[in-house]
Amino acid sequence: MDLNKVMLIGRSTNNLQVKMIESTRTSVVNFTIVTNRKFKNKEGNMMEDAEYHRCVAYGKGAEVLGKYLTKGKKTYIEGRLRTRKRQDSEGAERFFTEVIVDSFIFLESTKEGEIEGATMAEAEELLYGEIPF
Repeated sequence: MDLNKVMLIGRSTNNLQVKMIESTRTSVVNFTIVTNRKFKNKEGNMMEDAEYHRCVAYGKGAEVLGKYLTKGKKTYIEGRLRTRKRQDSEGAERFFTEVIVDSFIFLESTKEGEIEGATMAEAEELLYGEIPF
């Protein structure tokens, strides 16, 4: 059996914008999560390194993320890796890897005002944290 599983805890680098895939009428959101790692270098000095992870979510998950995940907000993302290729403007093939989001949990407490505009189901999901797909 093979396994393709990614689990990240990090912060959103921007406010999200949900788009619609017209051919399938499916919501999609692309976003980036940054994770930080602290370590000691050879000289014993504490260093920090940031890693940026491209993520994409579809359907209801995309809509909820787009509505409530704002820049700097900490979240747990779970999904799988997908690598795609595309041609750049000069015709060269470029490969990129992204996390296809299966589920997520908002890790910071949700402000009361954020729930006001939510449907009952979304409010429950926000209060309890986990959004199943």
